[in-house]
Amino acid sequence: MDRLTSMRIFTRVVELGSYSAVASEQGISAQMVGKHMLGLEQWLGGKLFHKTTRQQTLTELGQLFLARCQRVLEELALTESLTQNLLAEPAGRLRIAAPLSFGHHRLVPLLPAFLERYPKLDLDLQLTPRWVDLVEEGFDAAIRTLRPQDEALIARPLLTQHYHLCAAPDYLARHGVPRQPADLAHHQCLHGNWGEHERWQFVGEDGQNEEVRVASRLRINHWPALLMAALAGAGITLQPAEQVQGHIAAGRLLPLLGHYQPPAKTLYFIYPAARRQVLKITLLGDFLAESLQAKPEPE
Repeated sequence: MDRLTSMRIFTRVVELGSYSAVASEQGISAQMVGKHMLGLEQWLGGKLFHKTTRQQTLTELGQLFLARCQRVLEELALTESLTQNLLAEPAGRLRIAAPLSFGHHRLVPLLPAFLERYPKLDLDLQLTPRWVDLVEEGFDAAIRTLRPQDEALIARPLLTQHYHLCAAPDYLARHGVPRQPADLAHHQCLHGNWGEHERWQFVGEDGQNEEVRVASRLRINHWPALLMAALAGAGITLQPAEQVQGHIAAGRLLPLLGHYQPPAKTLYFIYPAARRQVLKITLLGDFLAESLQAKPEPE
């Protein structure tokens, strides 16, 4: 007899508690169920069940074999699922969330190529600065810079994002040029409106970390808007490199604290671990990792 079939029937006998229940479920006779059990016992060289007139319980051998059967059958089901995914054409809707500035500058330009590659997929993108609850809010995945501690979520690194500290020449002419991180405490340091103060971190040439508490009279929870404010001379901004490289090259912004480097952040593609085998999520993660690594940051 096919041993995989016998292993499946054995696990169902344990779960349902009787030969007759398994026979009814599988569309075979109780005698056939018994033959599968007998074949396994002859193969293993021992009894799988203790039997009485009222009940049957697993022997020590039966308990060990059940654990192995469950593991083998789970791996087989996973292999079958992966094979089906490879042969299937992805379809349906993908709902994802991403940060405002990254979504605007890096993510959105990539999406037409993804939709062209998979014509049966639809994509809903929500650009938001907040951390969304994937399960409660019905998102398939999210892109964020914080790696979740929740084991129910998988975080796949997409890219490392670097930052530049800079300001407009007009602002620096009026307020002076900071020479070290501590000087930023005396400047208008543009940041989001999630609090009156925030802390900016820097790494010096000696590898030492420095942190400074900064404040600003103007607070905006949108990176592109903060950039516009910096270009207008409202203060110093700490921006993703791809947003300010062109302005620095054109002289509209001047880089600051050249001997100090703001820490880079890793962007993660985050999705529920329970959905790791969903093909459309896997394909989007693969596409973004491939595209973001291959495409340089825009200037």
